[in-house]
Amino acid sequence: MSGWRDCQRHDLPADRQGGRVRGVGAKSARRGLHQVVVEAVALDIVKGRFQPGDSLPIEADLGQELGVGRSSVREAMRVLSDKGLIEVRTRTGARVTDPSTWRRLDPDVVRWSLANGPDTAFLAYLLEARRIVEPKAAALASVRASAADLAEMERALAIMSASLPDDMEACVNADAAFHYAVLMASGNPVLQEFESIIDAAMRVAFTISASLARSYALTISCHHDVFDAIRLREPERAEAAMSALLDLAATDLGLTPEG
Repeated sequence: MSGWRDCQRHDLPADRQGGRVRGVGAKSARRGLHQVVVEAVALDIVKGRFQPGDSLPIEADLGQELGVGRSSVREAMRVLSDKGLIEVRTRTGARVTDPSTWRRLDPDVVRWSLANGPDTAFLAYLLEARRIVEPKAAALASVRASAADLAEMERALAIMSASLPDDMEACVNADAAFHYAVLMASGNPVLQEFESIIDAAMRVAFTISASLARSYALTISCHHDVFDAIRLREPERAEAAMSALLDLAATDLGLTPEG
């Protein structure tokens, strides 16, 4: 394996060529110096420059290459360890872990993974998980939703419609907000934790669909079907409508309805 310096030079911005983090006082300083290290190392891991089982450079070398202190490197290693990308041991230092241990639904891990391009297999797994959770959540929401919950869903639908076709980022964000509002309306705190699945699915879908505006135009009515069933307190209809919506999303993304 080539050294850390060789790995870094090819893809780092110009202000970080030569192993130095120049101009850190602006954007990077606001995030914290350790985040500079987190981003650089994480991207090298997900892009395969460091393979599972590989040792990372020692703190002193890594700090010198990225122009930060050892305390920043140490904090970065804690972050990466928490996200499952590395394992840190006292005597052997930091080693890259197998991808099976990564916290795949962590927003940062999703973002880093997308640096390699869209992952259709990962999206299929996300949709599979959503099919298990969201239809039942919609059924519960039809029984438990408050006026405030319904208002959140309606607001999200309005933003989705208003954003088409020019502002797809706003549309995707509103779509995620609608689905999260359904989870919240279920009244089940465990189901509400599945927000990360929705967030990850939306991020991946945003990068993978070449005709996202057209897809959303076709699914707006399906979103309204879910909302109407919840508003009218019809659990079976709400569950079926959410299932149909997810099936349509799978088809739009080139996946089979069965995942």
